[in-house]
Amino acid sequence: MTRYYPAYLNLTDKRCVVIGAGVIAERKVTQLLASDADVTLVSPTATAEIETLAAAGKVQWHRRAYQEGDLAGATLAIAATDDESVNRTVHAEAQRENTLLNVVDVTPLCGFIAPSIVERGAVTVAISTAGSSPALARKLRELMNGDQNPQH
Repeated sequence: MTRYYPAYLNLTDKRCVVIGAGVIAERKVTQLLASDADVTLVSPTATAEIETLAAAGKVQWHRRAYQEGDLAGATLAIAATDDESVNRTVHAEAQRENTLLNVVDVTPLCGFIAPSIVERGAVTVAISTAGSSPALARKLRELMNGDQNPQH
């Protein structure tokens, strides 16, 4: 099993790319925006919340499928698709571009994994099982949250 190095990243004004725009991508976009990242989204369609963020100019949205070159200059990328071919292509580009990549639910393609998070004011607790049991990490987060306001 891969042993991950825990870290909190300063993404202020850093280019971050999210591929896909479903519910999971929406959570990732929201978290990146909360970190003051410069967020670009690539997806032909999006959730209503992402559409609202794009209309407000908070997210740059390319309304199309992923293309080679979309990660150019990106510090971090998240592939939130269920298309294995797209995920592998994004992974290959991330390797060439030296971009940190998280492919949601495909740990072997990840350069980093996203922990379950519990926030209490200025205190943030990150819970990780190194990708081996996301359900356990989620359950621990829910217990710490008292089953209210779960975040991923």
